[in-house]
Amino acid sequence: MKAKLAEPLFDVSYVHQAPIVTEGSPGTEGNMFGFEGGFALKISGTYHLFTTEMAGLPIWTKTRLAYWRSRDLLHWERVGTLLESSGDFTGSDTHACLWSPMPIWEETQNRWVLTYVCYRSKPNTKEAWYRNYDGRIALAASETLGKDGMGGPYKELDIIMKPGAESADWEGLMGVDSFFPYMTDDGWKAWYGSSIEVNGLAAAPALSGPWERISYEAPVSRHTENPVVTKLQDGTYVAFFDGCGHLQKFGYMVSEDGLNWSEPIVIDLDGHPGKWWGLSRTPLGLIEEGEGEYTLLFTAYNRNFYDIPGIWSAGTDDVFDGYYASIGFIRLKDIRI
Repeated sequence: MKAKLAEPLFDVSYVHQAPIVTEGSPGTEGNMFGFEGGFALKISGTYHLFTTEMAGLPIWTKTRLAYWRSRDLLHWERVGTLLESSGDFTGSDTHACLWSPMPIWEETQNRWVLTYVCYRSKPNTKEAWYRNYDGRIALAASETLGKDGMGGPYKELDIIMKPGAESADWEGLMGVDSFFPYMTDDGWKAWYGSSIEVNGLAAAPALSGPWERISYEAPVSRHTENPVVTKLQDGTYVAFFDGCGHLQKFGYMVSEDGLNWSEPIVIDLDGHPGKWWGLSRTPLGLIEEGEGEYTLLFTAYNRNFYDIPGIWSAGTDDVFDGYYASIGFIRLKDIRI
């Protein structure tokens, strides 16, 4: 599964020059630091967004998984909270922080299911970053059957991946820090991640598992986080990722079979006149608009927190005063069409 070089698939055709959900927008009450991670999709003309809200203190510990929707991409309604973390900062609770809600329509069950990351959390030490550690992947199901049950309520059913004896040597303190399942001709696959900024692949006979890691020898990609997969109409798989501290840009990888992936292709918008953000974070998946056009929602901070001295060992959350992660979008054009 050695990564190969790939030609770019997309040109950036449009950059919306302002966030579409930001601090002070209706529905952001009680959301202290904004948004990060999740997935967006479009059904019958309506846009749906599942995302993490960094609701309170401690930052990156007290979180909510939320559901938003919009008819036009510009005006958004917060439908509700799906799940909320405990915010426990002692390291004792496996659900102290919740991240990366990924909705999947499960046809055989006639209901929506949700995967998400659960972490323990406690104060950092000089040696290690414990804000989000010992990550594991939970599976929840909507208790409302049918497509209209997207908004839940959701009930957690099981933990389908966790750190332990089955972990690869390249997995780190954060445990499993991301998970995105997708169907291939050869059954279920998933990108899963761990610190620091590495991702591998897992496989399972069903979404509920059992999930088996298949990237033991080495990660499939580096300097990437939170890959989310879209299968294009021609069968090409595209995984958009957050480039984190190394790249500080988002990009994508390409695959013909969902198993063998290309090297990362970075989208560089630093010099674009429509750039409104200081640090881009998580792309939220491609949304097909027709005629080779796609919408890509993403989260981004107004300022670059990597500029904070000693960011990963900061002893107080006060250093994040004035930082807020909003939601924006760009449009991409498939250059092969």
